[in-house]
Amino acid sequence: MNFDTATQQRLLRMLDERDIHEVLTRYCRGVDRCDTDLIASCYHEDAVDDHGTWNAYGRDAAATIVERVRPGPDTAMHFLGNVRIEVESDAAFAESYILAYRSFQRAGRAYTRVRALRFVDRFTRRQGQWRIAERVVADDWNRVDEVVEAMREADQFRHGSKDRDDPVYAIRRGRLAREPGRGA
Repeated sequence: MNFDTATQQRLLRMLDERDIHEVLTRYCRGVDRCDTDLIASCYHEDAVDDHGTWNAYGRDAAATIVERVRPGPDTAMHFLGNVRIEVESDAAFAESYILAYRSFQRAGRAYTRVRALRFVDRFTRRQGQWRIAERVVADDWNRVDEVVEAMREADQFRHGSKDRDDPVYAIRRGRLAREPGRGA
């Protein structure tokens, strides 16, 4: 099958966009699972990450994120929404809408924080790999809500964890699902 030059360029741009989107989803998994190596794989060594209340370079950004997320029983989940990627040769600019959820305890009471933020990124392709070269986090709004009621069945569900025991890693080590009718 032969494609004209314009179609070839569109297909290459689509592959670049897919690769960049994969970096964004890898980053979110890395943060939620406290996987320093996975987060670090999203950044170039000289990348700068300006999160507003802190900033860091390259792999140090990954370590800083894990230091902030890992302590205690609090859990987090990042939902990646609208993503706009504009590829310009070996550079690309992305705006990613994120809903970041975090559970935590304060004075013996349960709370949930929701942040609506955007990752404003400059990606560069080096040695064929797209990674973040510069990130600025725009915190558009956030709120904290007290949990007034939790589901009674919550303990029956399988829960995630902030390490390699999480089901997304554990399923690769072997059968994880419970047999039908055997419960927890």
